[in-house]
Amino acid sequence: MIRTLRLLGLTLALALALPTLVLAQAPKVGDYYEDAVSLGFKVKMPKDWEFTPPQPGEGNLIGKYTPTYNKYINISPETVLWLEAYVLKFDRRKPKTDEVSVTDDGEGNKKIEIQLGDRSQGDLKEWLESSRWGQGYRVKEQKDLKIDKVPSTEFLYQADKSGSPFHVYAMVYHLEPDLDVAVVFNGPEDDKKWRKYESAVEKMAKSFKRLEIEEPEYSGPKEGDSPARSKKRGQLEAECARTPGWELYETENYFIITDNDDREFIKELMERIEAIRAVYEQLYPWADAERIKLQAAKEKKERKERGEDVGDDDEPEIEVGDGRTSTDVSSRELSRCSVLRVFKNAAQYHEYGGPGGSAGYWASFHEELVIYDDKAGGGRRDTWIVLNHEAFHQYIFYLYGSIAPHSWYNEGTGDFFSGYEYKHKRFDLKPNSWRKDTIREAIKANQHVPLKDLVRFTQSEYYGNNKFGADPGQNYAQGWSFIYFLRTGKGKASGWDASWDNILNVYFETLAATEDLDKAVDTAFAGVDWDAMEECWKAYTL
Repeated sequence: MIRTLRLLGLTLALALALPTLVLAQAPKVGDYYEDAVSLGFKVKMPKDWEFTPPQPGEGNLIGKYTPTYNKYINISPETVLWLEAYVLKFDRRKPKTDEVSVTDDGEGNKKIEIQLGDRSQGDLKEWLESSRWGQGYRVKEQKDLKIDKVPSTEFLYQADKSGSPFHVYAMVYHLEPDLDVAVVFNGPEDDKKWRKYESAVEKMAKSFKRLEIEEPEYSGPKEGDSPARSKKRGQLEAECARTPGWELYETENYFIITDNDDREFIKELMERIEAIRAVYEQLYPWADAERIKLQAAKEKKERKERGEDVGDDDEPEIEVGDGRTSTDVSSRELSRCSVLRVFKNAAQYHEYGGPGGSAGYWASFHEELVIYDDKAGGGRRDTWIVLNHEAFHQYIFYLYGSIAPHSWYNEGTGDFFSGYEYKHKRFDLKPNSWRKDTIREAIKANQHVPLKDLVRFTQSEYYGNNKFGADPGQNYAQGWSFIYFLRTGKGKASGWDASWDNILNVYFETLAATEDLDKAVDTAFAGVDWDAMEECWKAYTL
């Protein structure tokens, strides 16, 4: 399967993007968080703290607030506590186990439908003990009360982080017998300091009010919509209705959800994402994907007729609920529902779950591409490089599904598209500015990986666990340069061999048809003079 996270391994982008961290002060009472479309409540949260929405499928999290700049306190000379405030739900109305049903259309075609059970924690105690901040949560105070006529329970916990104690304050609102909402805050253990925190968080917790649930505004189906696209629009509009500061934009093939209010940036983003998709479609046409799939099905049928074991032909289609991909919608139509989530800065991207050292990722399970506006860090040029790379992974996922090429091909091709420069509303191919100097230096020092070994690297080897001592940054650079060489070297590289013309197409088509990595390499590079190819590649790269 395609990896859930596609990392670029760019620690520099992260380091440049994070603001200088300084000691935080006690929070102040801010504006309401409001949900009038699903649970029906509002509650005040800290002033000037940034809201981060939950990832798709997060069962408990409604949203998280973190200080914009002053992000932590010291709870001992050696221990830092990062300040956070959570809005949570504990919905026990949904069954914990998966529900499975099998249907038959009367013609022998079976379909399994799986409705996923609730994977979230059932109450506050479970949630805290999953080690959000520390361990050893002990109730110091507990009080039952009513807030806006809603039965509620107030908690004050003491917990421990690396041997240093701290406080956790929580208010749980019992909306229904099997439905709770809660707000949770952390803070210092020192009683004198805690009093300043407690005063503010208690005011916020007691500001809770019930709201009448309203139907979210829905723009409705648009001309040319498929049912899948119309459904996805409705889901995202409902999310924006309960997510402060977030808006939904759409292009022909993408839904863009963002908290960035820079309209010119959004306009350019919308133009670029469609323009780079057009480039993907030139090199990876939908017609080719259909041809490969049909050919693979034909060969499977022929093997079955010869008596070979080809697996279970009668295996039913599986449709998974809870927003996951359904097999009764074409992959091409699903690709027209592609989601691009754009954070306004690096700090929020990482609060959301963006991996350390990354500047963007494609999450296949969540079916969303996540990046951030790097205006304040490395600059928007870096944003566009990341977008071109990660959007390729998103596109190819819908085109071919769970196919997983070698990393030199997969990441190298992503970086190949990162080299395209956008001018006058069109893309022109250029060398990738992030990669070219790295691989040139490696070649000059004779530290590059031999090509015959690179093309068989596992993902682990590509990420640094290899006998050559080549780190991920160098391997990314070499993967890019080899793809660039094979895509552009014909007619330009001195010593080019005509037998190399179709290597990339043969590799990918063999893999798509067989899902056999070794066979893909064996077939694509059959008869290649590796020494001649390597010398030609080095000269072309330098």
